[in-house]
Amino acid sequence: MTAGRREPLALGLLRRFCAANGLAVVAEPDFGYAGYIEAGNGRRHFFKGAGFDLNGAGASAIARDKGYSTSFLAGAGLQVPRSLLISTPRYLADIRIKNPAVAARLSGPAEALAFAASVGYPVFLKPNEESEGRGVLRAADALQLSAALDQLGPAYDRLLLQEEAQGRDYRILMLDGACLAVFERWPFRVTGDGRQTLRDLIEQETARFAADGKGRKILPDDPRILTHLAAAGLHLDSVPPAGQAVALLPNSNLSSGGTARDVTARIAPDLVRIAAEAGRTIGLRFFGLDLIAPDIASAEGYRILELNAAPGLSHFHRLGPSEAATVEEIYARVFAAIARDLMA
Repeated sequence: MTAGRREPLALGLLRRFCAANGLAVVAEPDFGYAGYIEAGNGRRHFFKGAGFDLNGAGASAIARDKGYSTSFLAGAGLQVPRSLLISTPRYLADIRIKNPAVAARLSGPAEALAFAASVGYPVFLKPNEESEGRGVLRAADALQLSAALDQLGPAYDRLLLQEEAQGRDYRILMLDGACLAVFERWPFRVTGDGRQTLRDLIEQETARFAADGKGRKILPDDPRILTHLAAAGLHLDSVPPAGQAVALLPNSNLSSGGTARDVTARIAPDLVRIAAEAGRTIGLRFFGLDLIAPDIASAEGYRILELNAAPGLSHFHRLGPSEAATVEEIYARVFAAIARDLMA
């Protein structure tokens, strides 16, 4: 690493593991974001960010494609929200030039509005191949959905439209069919004091995020925040009453300011089996499964939102000492699986 730069969490833990187990680590020097592990027999295991060679390239690509992965999960009998893959006007125009027959089979904004009317509002609209909650919008009616389509359409080729799943938000971390940890998550939110505007409260909270040197994560005028507040009849100059919690985003990603707590001890065995089956369906060994359920202690009413083939854990690590210990144990088990593959 370049002098003065802080090494990524996973890389630091990986160096420690490899030093203790006779393995070598080579990482690109500027950021430590990509590299490989090498065993004495010359075999290598490559990594980039939070992605490891434990998952195949094809399986990882399908997991990243929310439309395909949702279709495969539904085909395996697993419960997912009713969904429709939308092609944006720009993308449809391009496909019509190349292959009019294919373009005629694709769904566009008109089909999106019809789908939402059939499943009922609210609905969620998200980029088909994005991560960390980027571009996720919630629409409470046709007007808001049309606005969301207009907002995301110029930036993306395909969008996934889904009915809203009712319940609490969980991330289940799995490795080779075993549950490593479960976190319950909440969206980025602030609590009113009856005096300050939402803008002021958000500024204070994001400044707290930046105190650890990792940046503010999100700005008050982020379009996702503005859209979510508008759907609730609020704006940045609104002054929430004392004690009132205001959710600022429709998704619970920690990378955009969300928070979480460890609920591993409460997960129902049936949900562990469901998560393992989801991984087998897509072909993943190490992954995070995002799930909505009334309670993690029961499989009743669950809906799988998506699978992440490269689950980042640094945000969980910073939640507190017990969470940090959990994350370090997860990485130790992941690295042990990599070592076994290298020596097999």
